[in-house]
Amino acid sequence: MILRGIAKVMDEAVTVPNTNVKVGLDALLGLIPGVGDIGSAAVGAYILRAAARLNVPTVIIARMLMNLLIDAALGIVPFIGDFLDVLYKANAKNARLVVEAVENRGAATRGSWLKLIGAFTVFALIVGGGIVGTVFALKALWNAL
Repeated sequence: MILRGIAKVMDEAVTVPNTNVKVGLDALLGLIPGVGDIGSAAVGAYILRAAARLNVPTVIIARMLMNLLIDAALGIVPFIGDFLDVLYKANAKNARLVVEAVENRGAATRGSWLKLIGAFTVFALIVGGGIVGTVFALKALWNAL
């Protein structure tokens, strides 16, 4: 399936020497401000569109979208976000979800819904933590002035 190849290029193309960490084009694109994130999002959108064309269940597509949102939220943070992006590998996760859904049409079970709720909770915590951290940083900066 072509989605596996795209995911490999984006998230797992090269193994970092002397480690088990795999890095792909997504991490390199993330180093380019603005443009890299848009390019990565476009590839993620392509995988989502392919899943829809393959009639992947809605709950799986929602999980895939949540993976992309978490990836985007992590990628917002300069440098640290790129490192976290290497660890999260949203495209590889999404490609696996599509393959599993196509091979096993019964994959949209109760467990899929629970995983979606869990992913949404993690996303909400990441975004909430970012907002709270920003508020505290601005308050500390304001008090320093």
